[in-house]
Amino acid sequence: TRNVQCKNNGICREGDCLCTNGFEGDSCQFKVNEKFDSYYACIRTRLINDVIVDDNDDTLRVKAKSDKFGIQFFSIRDSIYVVLNGTVNGNYITIPEMYVMDSVKYWGNGSLNSGVLTLTVYNSWPTTGSAKTTYVGYKY
Repeated sequence: TRNVQCKNNGICREGDCLCTNGFEGDSCQFKVNEKFDSYYACIRTRLINDVIVDDNDDTLRVKAKSDKFGIQFFSIRDSIYVVLNGTVNGNYITIPEMYVMDSVKYWGNGSLNSGVLTLTVYNSWPTTGSAKTTYVGYKY
């Protein structure tokens, strides 16, 4: 059995750390949202009212918030004015419904697997319809 020092209230069982909710790593040393914190070189595909209007490269900036589960992200190419919030659970991202600029509703989901971020963001405007934007990219 290894002698392991578990951090953040993790419990050692037979040389392995069992981490409390919100932490991971060999010794529970990382907050679960920290693995998302990076820039991602992405291909972005955007549909507006179910018609492809954009299929291009983009950079997403994802920041881990100070809690264990929160992230913020924005597109470097589009605008740093639309900063969306999400929560993580393991490798999965949930973007709860939120309004930006008082009238545009955003929501979505995604995941991070083997360094590949996949994120789908939906948004709708009161009068002009809806959009679906998918980002797929690698950390850099």
